Amino acid sequence: MNGSTIDNMSTTPHGPGLDCHIANDAERAAAFGNVYECWGDERPIDEYVAWRMQSVQHARATWYVGTVDGVVATSLGAYPIVLRAAEKSWPGYAIGAVHTPPEFRRRGYAATLLDWGLQQQLAGGAQFGLLYSDIKPEYYGGMGYRLCDSHYAWAVPRPGDHASSGRLEQFDPAEMADGLAELYVAAQSSRSIWIERDSVYWDWVRGRYVGHNWFWWIDAGADHPSGYIQLKSTETESRVFDWGVLPGADERAFWETVLQWAATQGVARIGGWLPSSDAIAGCFDVTPRIKELTMLSPLTAEAPWNDAYSTDAAWFTECDHI
Repeated sequence: MNGSTIDNMSTTPHGPGLDCHIANDAERAAAFGNVYECWGDERPIDEYVAWRMQSVQHARATWYVGTVDGVVATSLGAYPIVLRAAEKSWPGYAIGAVHTPPEFRRRGYAATLLDWGLQQQLAGGAQFGLLYSDIKPEYYGGMGYRLCDSHYAWAVPRPGDHASSGRLEQFDPAEMADGLAELYVAAQSSRSIWIERDSVYWDWVRGRYVGHNWFWWIDAGADHPSGYIQLKSTETESRVFDWGVLPGADERAFWETVLQWAATQGVARIGGWLPSSDAIAGCFDVTPRIKELTMLSPLTAEAPWNDAYSTDAAWFTECDHI
């Protein structure tokens, strides 16, 4: 979410005539065309809109729009999520692609649509909200969202710098779906809050990240995986999108193995969204994220909150970023 796209952080009461509703196909295409200015790529806008209309990622969301005289004046996506906290599952939603075209900014339209979407989600049973903010967190803080720890961690792998403990073995996440899901749950179980992934969610993950590489970490002397990692590799870097290490396993040994593997592959740099754990801080250069800031909001009186959530949300991975 880009700060320039949501009314320049205005909280001015909305003007007359804003109609908030779930987008139809034409309005969804119009919204995708609007966001091209912020999240477009090298494709022509028509191809970009067609891609988003067919995207596995964006198909998971419910798209809300606010229109003025039939024109899409603001839009956002609401993605269903389930958070695990206080030994219970809490349904919620993640907000993405909040956008207002320039000609409609400074009228409070985005804030109005965000509130309207919240009411829809509450009516559907949502208990938590999640977003990744590209603007000053105070904007969403005024709506009840709480800033969580968010870091980047990058390293330049060099042969011989890290003592590998064990090995990485590539696998197909579709063929190993059950084992991957079980290891994910085990790796997350020590956190005070984490994102649950059912079979439908895992199907969505695999559909989103075709072309990413998945590896088991087999620790030295072990005959079964003690961890896993998902990497997006380009000519210039390998980006960590998801990872997990079993409780009791040596996290430092996991990252040493990953870095040694990266060095043998000639990877120029490796990293991404990673928490500032002792093991990671010992292997990577860790810095605060300045964008894509994780923010959480308990939406109801029943939804729990613990300050530990702000710390443990740093373990959310880019795999879940909407």
